[in-house]
Amino acid sequence: MALRASAKWVKGISRARFMPLGGDKKMPAVKTAIGGTGPFDFTAAHSVISAVPIKIKVDGAAEVSDTIDLHLADEDAVTAQNVADAITASAITDLTASVDADGRVKLVYASGTVLQVYGLAAELAGFGQGLGQKYIKSDTLESVSIEADLKADEKKTVTPADGIDVEVIVDGYKKGVTGTVVDTAQDYELMRLFEGGSIDSVSGAYSDPCETDEKVYFMLELYNPVYAQGSQKQGDMTGYEKTLVKSCVGAVGADNFSADFRKKTYTFSGTNYVTTAGVHEGAAVRTPLTLAAYAALDIDNV
Repeated sequence: MALRASAKWVKGISRARFMPLGGDKKMPAVKTAIGGTGPFDFTAAHSVISAVPIKIKVDGAAEVSDTIDLHLADEDAVTAQNVADAITASAITDLTASVDADGRVKLVYASGTVLQVYGLAAELAGFGQGLGQKYIKSDTLESVSIEADLKADEKKTVTPADGIDVEVIVDGYKKGVTGTVVDTAQDYELMRLFEGGSIDSVSGAYSDPCETDEKVYFMLELYNPVYAQGSQKQGDMTGYEKTLVKSCVGAVGADNFSADFRKKTYTFSGTNYVTTAGVHEGAAVRTPLTLAAYAALDIDNV
């Protein structure tokens, strides 16, 4: 019996989710998606400029596919207002489009919690920094390691004539976290998220980023089963622990070609987070979840 009533035993990885931050590089607010400021280059949508595909998904509900008409806009300089007006004209049920105070396209759904917006129109309008605001989900990870990025304590010292030091120790602090993700499978979407490459919409080919491509900021969520002390079956967890790293940039590790299965290694750096209200927060949050709370998240469907 553990002496500490709060003791818990956290095992393995059940699920992981990754999502690009919004066009403002902040975590999405409840039922909200933030795009870019524009002007946007929609020439990639030339052949479908009158019906550019957009997809909406709210919580675990079915995906809604629609289109927006931008044929009256300047194709290579579409404004945020053009996009907001086109989405409004498409009359997607319960979705409100506007331009916020910072000049970004803003979408708000009437209900629910998690709003995902993706497809060609969303990508070109800067949602998810050009990747679309969409979860990338995984149940194929082998391991995730997270460690503190610390600024060490610092000593400030002066020695007067009597030889006795005057010394002040300036406290260090936690600047964020760094980590490594090892995936047993290969996922081009995850590679694109971590390093900012591109996926050809026709061939499906993945291309590495070049020096002009910007890094994508993203958040990651890990869900680990929690067990009580003693012997029990695998399915007898008492709850889950959620680990959220709020703002990361990443990189993709080397490919190793051999007779064995090839694992994919990713690295990330998570910095301390500043909210839209200017409040400074730590890089990571760990939250205990009951079985009911975990089930309510409906991770496999959201």
